[in-house]
Amino acid sequence: MMAPSHSWLVRNLARFGFGLGIVSVVAQYIVFQPLFRQMGMGPISSGFGMLMFFTILTNLMMVVVYWSSLARSPQKTAAFFNRAGVQTAVAAYIALVAIVYVTVIRGQLPLTPPMVMVDALLHYVAPVVYLGWWWLLPAKQAISYANIPRWLMWPIIYLVFIMMAGFSSGNFIYPILDVNKLGVIIVAFNIALLLALLTALSAGLVLAAKTQASRKNAQASR
Repeated sequence: MMAPSHSWLVRNLARFGFGLGIVSVVAQYIVFQPLFRQMGMGPISSGFGMLMFFTILTNLMMVVVYWSSLARSPQKTAAFFNRAGVQTAVAAYIALVAIVYVTVIRGQLPLTPPMVMVDALLHYVAPVVYLGWWWLLPAKQAISYANIPRWLMWPIIYLVFIMMAGFSSGNFIYPILDVNKLGVIIVAFNIALLLALLTALSAGLVLAAKTQASRKNAQASR
């Protein structure tokens, strides 16, 4: 059971993360409109275009997870996203987003200062807030390594979808997945590397949860 001060921190961090997620996604939609227009996209098509990106989808997932944790009487959707396994899967996804952005994607587009600020919210601030919130959550002892294959299902479905979209349109939204420039073999290797990294991050989170639970049990038994 959480101490009152600990519970207060978790709930208020969830409120902050919820607001941050909404503000960040809306801000990107507004601030990036000039860039979207250069790409021939209007207000509606740019909104749908944003939903093609794993960063946006994951930030929206975090918003739903935060909302679910704050719900007083969770219904089916809220109860699902309030599960420790789902919360941990989303933690692995946003950690992947931050690492791939910092190591591969950052700096590939010329961005104005407002764009840089929004990008920082989505790729730096939001991941740190969510991972900090996840660490403070209680009841993660049920998480196991057996959960990891299920956590990989959504990213695999996403990769299949955007690769199909890329092959049909001839445009791939991520440079590391651009078959036209890199070739099938290198893209296949990049996909395998991404999934391996996600698996490693997931395993690290499971280990962290188990270590945290062991320490709490040891303290309780004293």
